[in-house]
Amino acid sequence: MDWRGPLWAGARATCFGTAVLACLWWRPVPVAAQLFEGPELLPPPGIAGPDSPALADALPDVSGDAPSAESAASDGAGPAEVLGAMEITPTPAWYQPAYWFGPLPWDAGLEFGLNGSEGNNQVMSMRTGGHLRRKTSEWKFDSSVAYNKNVANNVETQNNGKIDVRIDRVLDASRWTLFFLENLIYDEFQAFDVQLSLNSGLGYQCINTAEIDLMTRLGAGATREVGGVDNAWKPQALVGVDYTHKVSQTQRLRGKIDYFPEWGDFGDYRIVSDFGWEIDLDRPKNVSLKLSLTDRYDSTPDGAVPNNLDYAVLLIWGL
Repeated sequence: MDWRGPLWAGARATCFGTAVLACLWWRPVPVAAQLFEGPELLPPPGIAGPDSPALADALPDVSGDAPSAESAASDGAGPAEVLGAMEITPTPAWYQPAYWFGPLPWDAGLEFGLNGSEGNNQVMSMRTGGHLRRKTSEWKFDSSVAYNKNVANNVETQNNGKIDVRIDRVLDASRWTLFFLENLIYDEFQAFDVQLSLNSGLGYQCINTAEIDLMTRLGAGATREVGGVDNAWKPQALVGVDYTHKVSQTQRLRGKIDYFPEWGDFGDYRIVSDFGWEIDLDRPKNVSLKLSLTDRYDSTPDGAVPNNLDYAVLLIWGL
């Protein structure tokens, strides 16, 4: 192979490139600036200068609102104009439900409350939890979790938690729904370790407006008290009411009452109720104040106190 041919071609390309760079380097400064900054925008013929009234008439009016993507497409705009008119939805943060479950109408929040004292007595009371909700024309999902712990003079006086999950499937855009309800309670000061209730049945949407959401439930299921005196599944019925009231733009009332009687003996029953009053704070925008009240009654406590009442003042951080 003759290596002189490629060598000679490479030398000619090098000389040509050097000559082009030298010409660009020695050109006057305004010309070089025009090469790197783009050509100068000149007014149309017949317009004297940038301050001329004719120039203002020739330029488009951009004082109004920007056109939407639909109007830009209908006017025959190009792809760049259509993209410029589109609204860009910001990417949700990792702690927001839309990041994991998609851009759906999710409502999520974390709540926390703390109270304590140091002196003659050492007392610490803590309440934490959260909620995750979603409501569409076909589905309704409502879940909450709460945990309470109290310590007085290094002695634990309260340690319990509750998880509540409700799923409703609307039947053919009617007021009736098929629902599933899960209620789990953990309590160190009860005769059981964990109490689990699983239920399903029919729900009826009594009121469904922008201000009031009222639903009744009737169903059946079973309850098991793990670590209790009778560690077995017991069939039970369920009668419940869910209530939400938007009092104003900044205040909401929420309530749930569930009645669980045993099928074999209606004198053996449980009532679990949960009420909350939420008040949106002015600053920061995603923080609310919540007054919470939770009551649990068991007609057969197996030696423990039958009624347990938890109340707290909390801050909710909306996600």
